[in-house]
Amino acid sequence: MIRVVGLGTIDGEMSLRGAVWIDSADVVIVKTALTDTYNYFKEEGIECLTLDHIFDESEDFDDLNAKVVEFVLSHRDKNVAFCVEGSGVDDRSVIALKAVPNLIIDIIPGVSRETKLLIPTPSASYTRVSSYDISGDKAFSYDKTKPLIVTDIDNIFVASEVKEVLSRLVGDEQNIKFTDKDGEEDIAVYELDRLEEYDYSCAVTIAPLDIQNQSAYSFDDLLRIMYRLRGRDGCDWDKVQTHTSIRKNAIEEAYELVDAIDNDDIENIIEESGDVILQGVFHAIIGEDEGEFEAHEVVSHLCHKLVSRHRHIFGEEVANTPEQALSVWEAAKADEKGESTSESKMLRIAKALPSSMRAEKVQKIAKKLGLEFASTDEIITSINSEILEFINADEINMEMEGGDILFSVINLLRYKGIESEVALSRSVEKFIKRVSYIEKVCIDRCIKSETLSASDIDKLWQESKGI
Repeated sequence: MIRVVGLGTIDGEMSLRGAVWIDSADVVIVKTALTDTYNYFKEEGIECLTLDHIFDESEDFDDLNAKVVEFVLSHRDKNVAFCVEGSGVDDRSVIALKAVPNLIIDIIPGVSRETKLLIPTPSASYTRVSSYDISGDKAFSYDKTKPLIVTDIDNIFVASEVKEVLSRLVGDEQNIKFTDKDGEEDIAVYELDRLEEYDYSCAVTIAPLDIQNQSAYSFDDLLRIMYRLRGRDGCDWDKVQTHTSIRKNAIEEAYELVDAIDNDDIENIIEESGDVILQGVFHAIIGEDEGEFEAHEVVSHLCHKLVSRHRHIFGEEVANTPEQALSVWEAAKADEKGESTSESKMLRIAKALPSSMRAEKVQKIAKKLGLEFASTDEIITSINSEILEFINADEINMEMEGGDILFSVINLLRYKGIESEVALSRSVEKFIKRVSYIEKVCIDRCIKSETLSASDIDKLWQESKGI
């Protein structure tokens, strides 16, 4: 019989039941003699085996745990007391031992480390994680209305990785409580990897944070803020908004993000990306308030889509190039939507898209049917034909024929790998700059632009090309 005995964090925190089992065990194994809890075995004169030699010869923690499990199992034919620091429940060697098939072990818990760490901020609920579970985890988050405890900060490299995670979640300057075997002290997050010494006992505790006093926020915080704004005592403007009333905001924010990207303006990309995210969250909260759907369904639906459409990542399909990956995505999307025909795919393209973007998407679908010109010359011939039809059209058909010209020009740009919306936007910007130049020249020369001849305007226009 193998029983795990949690020794607590200092001498005297072991339970009476644990002491009784140690006294009656055939073999007593203490994971390490380098803690205060080992004093109990010395003072009571209890013969025991220690595993510090395994620590010295192990390459990493996985290797350590495997060797500890092997050592404990080598005595499984006897009554074994395997003694570990803390509660005994969260020790990694114990977790590895519990994973052994067909092995039944009993755990006699001691005082947990987090119990002591919670004393400054008592709470019925809290988040406790090992530094090794969150290091490098860019997606880790927690409920900031409850305390956070991070344990096992046993070397400077781990401390540095934990600092990065906490900086992202709460900010570099956030006050945290650092605890080790010698006591505790208040430090800022940025100081976490600047301390003199680290060992098994090092941990940090972050007290609950008020939403208005944080220097860094997470997606969970965004949801909490929006719930507050839409709540009974929230913002009067936010509370009355509907899907329809904020519909145009999504379009405006998306275009502002595109502008920031085109201008390579990183600060604005950050801000506008946040505004785009806000629109999705706003609609999610409105949907929940109206009883249409739950906010979490939006994220859940998105995650399901990402997993199901990346079959080459989460499934058996293979894609070794961006083009192959896109093909896998489109095939998965067609399966989900039941899009068996090109018509059904075309009809699902959002009509609210700019017409140039919608035209491109339609043309790309048509291309897969073989409806594609063989060369640039053929497309230009088609454009010239459409221009003639426009010139000869009556008033009733002129609008349609004009649209055909635009459609054909967009087809040419797409054929050459150019995004028509981007191309047109840049041409508009260029036109504005040239008009601005002419206007400025007129102002500087005290000339009214309407008095300029066509030749004068053409001359200034040519000059504007050089700016």
